Amino acid sequence: MKAKQYHAEKPRTSIKKQLHEYRGVYLLGLPGIVILFLFSYMPMRGLLMAFQDYNPHIGILGSQWVGLTHFKNLFQDPKFYKMLRNTLVISGLNLLTFPVPIFLAMIINEVRNAKFKKFVQTSIYLPHFLSWAIVASLTFFLLSTEQGVVNKISMMMGNEPTAYLFSDKWIYLIIVIQSLWKSVGWNSIVYLAAISGIDQSLYEAARMDGAGRFQCMMKITLPSIMPTVMVMLILRMGSIISVDFEQVFLMNNAMVKSRLEVFETYIFNNSIATGSTQYSYTTAIGMFKSVVNTILVVFTNWITNRKGYEGIV
Repeated sequence: MKAKQYHAEKPRTSIKKQLHEYRGVYLLGLPGIVILFLFSYMPMRGLLMAFQDYNPHIGILGSQWVGLTHFKNLFQDPKFYKMLRNTLVISGLNLLTFPVPIFLAMIINEVRNAKFKKFVQTSIYLPHFLSWAIVASLTFFLLSTEQGVVNKISMMMGNEPTAYLFSDKWIYLIIVIQSLWKSVGWNSIVYLAAISGIDQSLYEAARMDGAGRFQCMMKITLPSIMPTVMVMLILRMGSIISVDFEQVFLMNNAMVKSRLEVFETYIFNNSIATGSTQYSYTTAIGMFKSVVNTILVVFTNWITNRKGYEGIV
């Protein structure tokens, strides 16, 4: 007869006992939880305005409920699909640059000269701290038709000046280059931190087997940081239906308005700029964006888990 095997079950700890045992940790986290609740969850009651004909004089509780009327008006708005297209094009082009900070971090990690490495890191981090107003001014300085450096060099070579800032053929490329230049260095910090946690014995073993730097990068570094890459991709998908308002607003003009009219500028032009009181309608637009972004995050997280990586949930 086979002897029965008994497995000792781990005793369950009550919630009350856990709270008492880790009370120091919970007390340390309490201020953050309170701030998160006050500034992230409490304001969410304002989403009720999307289902009301909101009147600020009588408040949310006294305003008339209109159901999904504002969402129907949004989907029937002639500009809705143009705004959606422009947003997806800008976000999609920016998404194509997602691998750039990954490979930048891998290249920086291979730099052996400490002083040169610090200089490079400082140089690529600096644009992140510049405001979009400064970035737009630099863009005008470089690309304006009459005073732009690029057009001056082009005219010295015998070519006609090009109106880059007023051309719907160039504006998307300019937006993407601006975003990449401003964010690529800062985004690479996360991947550099992930690379620093890789076991160095893996590289030593690879070098003993004759692997070069490029092979180590592709066979050790990249696979080791893939969990971090997937988490960052999931978070990036949460902003697909959103673009940087300040960047688009500063680069907008009458000639490229059809390409740069997005939800953010539409809300500004139809509420704040005109003094309109379409609180409920603009709230409905914001809620639509949030719902779509949340769906994309959940879907990307599901795909990530299916591929064997650990997502954010």
